[in-house]
Amino acid sequence: MLSKLDGIVELITSSLVLFSSIGIFVLTLNARYTHAIGRVRDIYTELKTSNEAEKLEKELNAMVYRCQVLKWSFGLLLCSAISSGVFMLGSITLRFTDQISTEILILFVVFSVLFIFSSMVCLFIDVLASLRATMIHIERAK
Repeated sequence: MLSKLDGIVELITSSLVLFSSIGIFVLTLNARYTHAIGRVRDIYTELKTSNEAEKLEKELNAMVYRCQVLKWSFGLLLCSAISSGVFMLGSITLRFTDQISTEILILFVVFSVLFIFSSMVCLFIDVLASLRATMIHIERAK
């Protein structure tokens, strides 16, 4: 019984580290999304009064695209957290009851890694879109 308890403590500790890293990633995405939304509002207000409508419209489109990419990144990260949570609960259940297949648990780990990797790809796409929006703003991109 003691070895089962040690295994559960080890599993919970490693899961807490995983959820902490997901939390840090959420904070990063939230900061980027908040900035992008704020910039969209600023550009839209500026668009109403400015005579540089074409440039501002391009920048606005780039910022809206960034918001959409960040929204997908959030969604994928949420799927990763859910998959990790199911894995953790399934692993604890497996240690006590042996009613859950290890193959299913491995599948949840694979999905979790796939979702978090996809979320990071979306974050990288956002960084590239951010650079493009900056280049439009400083009039270096056409």
